[in-house]
Amino acid sequence: MKLLLLSLLALLIAIVIGSLAGSDTGYVMMTISGWTIQTTATLFVIVLFLGFLVTYLVVRSLARFFEIPKELKTWRQHRHQRRAEKYLTQGLINMTEGRWRQAERDFCKAAPFSRAPYVNYLCAARAAQELHAVDRRDEYLRLAYQNNPDASLAVGITQAELQLSEQQTEQALATLKHLQNKQPNQNQVKQLLLETYTDLNDWQSVLNIIPSIEKTSLYPREQIQAKQLDAYAGLLKEAGNRKDKQTLNTLWANIPRKLKQHFYLIEVYVTERLKFDDTTDCELLLKTALKRQWDHLLVRLYGLVVASDLAKQQTTAESWLNNHSRDAVLLLTLGRICMRNQLWGKARDYLRESIDVQANPEAYYEFARLHEQEGDRKAAAECYEKGLTLATGIPSVN
Repeated sequence: MKLLLLSLLALLIAIVIGSLAGSDTGYVMMTISGWTIQTTATLFVIVLFLGFLVTYLVVRSLARFFEIPKELKTWRQHRHQRRAEKYLTQGLINMTEGRWRQAERDFCKAAPFSRAPYVNYLCAARAAQELHAVDRRDEYLRLAYQNNPDASLAVGITQAELQLSEQQTEQALATLKHLQNKQPNQNQVKQLLLETYTDLNDWQSVLNIIPSIEKTSLYPREQIQAKQLDAYAGLLKEAGNRKDKQTLNTLWANIPRKLKQHFYLIEVYVTERLKFDDTTDCELLLKTALKRQWDHLLVRLYGLVVASDLAKQQTTAESWLNNHSRDAVLLLTLGRICMRNQLWGKARDYLRESIDVQANPEAYYEFARLHEQEGDRKAAAECYEKGLTLATGIPSVN
């Protein structure tokens, strides 16, 4: 259509020129460096038009010639981009389907042709990680950073995630601390640091980083609180294992009041306090907690702590029978308290009833101690055997 229009335009111009040539016999004369050129006006117009046309065609051809390298380069770029997309797509499919070796190979093929090769190297690092090829993984991470130093955060986060996945916790911590120094407010780094500190049982660092995480929406409030409870419990256990009573009590005193009301922390604290003498204050703590809510773990601990007033402790525990008369744990606790008060008959009745309701190794152990106190070694041995059988699940051989 375009060629047809040009042909019609050329024909129209020729007709116009022919008409002018027939009606006008004028001439054109030019003098150049002493030379005089004279010709008809019609011929001059024709020569001028042809000269313009030739000049236009020459200039256009030259421009087209000089554009060839650029067009060739663009064509190669498009070709490379299509190849990169092809290999990247194949790699992602293989990764999704768990073919890690093929995926790694595809990502490596895609990288040289990609506009963002660091993305392919990051994917190749993840594939190598699944193959436990740590050296290749680290090399891909190095290439990713080398190809795009501006993506150091993405490369660093990927490296830390892969190190944690490979149980390289210390290396991951070093990577994350480096990233935190560069970008202290990066949420993903904070989240990974929290996980790393938890894996390392670095409970103080967990508590130190939680306030900054609370300001974000990375975790719901309940999950944050669960992590705080685990951290405080970890610190309490560490102090107990070191036999450091002063640190244990200081830690408990400094725990926020709201968290100290959780039965889990109360159980951990009292359990660690039982490693030391003088647990009189724990009796009041347990009694107050059990007024709020009945909990078998705390009831069990109540029978292990020694109150300042043993008779009052027994009276308190017996008052709970009004609502929990057939509670095996409460009956065991009463048996222990009565033994402590040297009420051997009552202790026997409580322990026997506890075993009748639900036999457990601890009740048999206390019953064995009671028989030993009474000098009945045979009955004590039978109770030890029954308790051991319950604890191990291995029946005794007669």
